[in-house]
Amino acid sequence: MKKVLAAIGKALAYFAVYLLASNVATFIISAIFGYFKGREYSAAGYSYEEGQALYQNDVAAMTGIFLMAGALLTLLTYFIIEKVKKSSLAKEADIKKVSGKQLGLTVVGALGGMFFMNFMLSILPIPAELMGGLSSGMSKLTSYPFWQAILANALLVPIMEEVVFRGYIFNRLEKGMPTIVAALISSVAFGIVHGGIVWGTWAFFLGLIICVVRIKSGSIVPGIIFHIIMNTFAMVVSYFPVLDKLSTAGVYILTAVGGILVAVYVAGILMDKKALTADSKKPEVVVTSSKS
Repeated sequence: MKKVLAAIGKALAYFAVYLLASNVATFIISAIFGYFKGREYSAAGYSYEEGQALYQNDVAAMTGIFLMAGALLTLLTYFIIEKVKKSSLAKEADIKKVSGKQLGLTVVGALGGMFFMNFMLSILPIPAELMGGLSSGMSKLTSYPFWQAILANALLVPIMEEVVFRGYIFNRLEKGMPTIVAALISSVAFGIVHGGIVWGTWAFFLGLIICVVRIKSGSIVPGIIFHIIMNTFAMVVSYFPVLDKLSTAGVYILTAVGGILVAVYVAGILMDKKALTADSKKPEVVVTSSKS
């Protein structure tokens, strides 16, 4: 029991660091931004109410900046913690090399996940009020420039989230409980921080898929790649709704193809004899040459 409690305590500590760093970054930037914007609105002769309305719009357009700052501060904080401990972030988060086969399978899986996990939301009989919450979240997403969305949501946030959830939190939990339980708990935490029932459930299943690959490969690198590709697709179709004109049949076909590709991805990773297992003693998976 002590081992379990110790594992949960360490996982919660790193989770708290992630939440604190993200909020501190947002607070600092908001305070600086608000100060200068307040002076600008006052000089322009706007009333307090008018200034508040303008500020809300201006802040919405800066959301990507807040996300980037939060991700960078979280990673920097983890890096400093490991320096103090005389360890390294890469070691503690299992940022290791993987085989070319695993990288290839990851790309296939991410391409499948793009269609399967996104289109399933339009196929499943989800109540309108729940979908409304998801739509509201997506509208906030597109309130800031596309370049911010790509740098924040499609690059820095996925890297940071994989380090936090599949790196630190999963690793700490796994040391005190069965691997599957650690995967479930870390995926639940990942879903919770995304907010809302629909979005949270979507994130939970995404986290669980990535956890399976992280367990087998012994590295969070495939998960980072998978996450980046998935988020990039979400950003592109959110800002440029090129798939809105797809027929119902087209949506079903792409969903089915996507599901098959995700299944091939997970099965391929699980059957890869060169990949690490949860009990493997190997320190890392080395990239193998196609000539070997």
